[in-house]
Amino acid sequence: MNNNRLFRDVNNKVIGGVAAGIANYLQIDVVIIRVLLVMGFFIPVHFPVFIFYIVMWIAMPKGVKTTNHIESSAMH
Repeated sequence: MNNNRLFRDVNNKVIGGVAAGIANYLQIDVVIIRVLLVMGFFIPVHFPVFIFYIVMWIAMPKGVKTTNHIESSAMH
């Protein structure tokens, strides 16, 4: 079971840090998430992926990266 929390990774962001945050949470390479999101934009039903990204950008709290994990900036 993964005890990590889901936060936007503002240190490794390209747009909003959503992909980097999801990759950190799943403990996989951020390139995989970014490729999946970009591919999702180009399939015929690309609008739900756009909505998903915007909702996640708004819903995910911003995190700050420490030495080995991300902590909520709201905790400080």
